[in-house]
This record gives sequence, structure tokens and C-alpha cells, in this order.
Amino acid sequence: MRDLDTEGLLKRANLRPQSELLDAADLIYRYNWAVMDARVNGKAAPAGLERDVVVERHYVLNWLIGYMGQEWDDISTDT
Repeated sequence: MRDLDTEGLLKRANLRPQSELLDAADLIYRYNWAVMDARVNGKAAPAGLERDVVVERHYVLNWLIGYMGQEWDDISTDT
């Protein structure tokens, strides 16, 4: 990947199917709920999930799927 220029990278890029993005968004929503529930109840996050990583992924996936039509600076990660 490092050897590719912008044009070469764009030629090799493939969009993921919408269904795959929606499935990932659903899964990360559930992960976020699980880590928040654990935090509220004074427990360790399940399955070694890192709260900050989960929240960042939730943010990005919500942006990718156009969650509630929100702009990048306004993306919410509701649980």
C-alpha cells in the first residue's frame, strides 16, 4: 500500500456493500451498549472490549451510514 500513489490507491479501492456497513454499525452499537452498561454497573468491559476504541468505531460507522443525517462534527453515538 505504501508504494501506491493516490491514483493507484483509488484504482484498487472497492466500496463495501451497504449491508456490510449496516451490519457493522449494528454490531458496534451493541458493543457500545455493552461497554457502557459495564461501566455504569462497575464491571469490566466484556470480551476485552476497549471503551474508547468502541466509541470511535461507533462514531465512524454512524458517519458512514449517514446516521440521522448528521454532519461529521455532530455525529452521535447513542446507546
